Amino acid sequence: MEKKWCLLKASDGQRGAAGKKKVYEVTLTENVLVCSWGMAEKSSRQTSIQRFANAQSALWAANEKVWSKRERGYAVAYQV
Repeated sequence: MEKKWCLLKASDGQRGAAGKKKVYEVTLTENVLVCSWGMAEKSSRQTSIQRFANAQSALWAANEKVWSKRERGYAVAYQV
């Protein structure tokens, strides 16, 4: 089972990035949660990997990440 969410947000202009788009990707495979983020215009991204005791815990954490980003102004571009 793999699920993926891609969230986008226009930069709010902090640190000289006004007008650029920010991307945040959440990928869930079994009990492993991978989050990557960065500017959409660049190919390099920062990444974090978390392993959970079971798939249900990982799914809960993935949903929390998506909800948290949506509260910060990100919009879901796609979900598969």
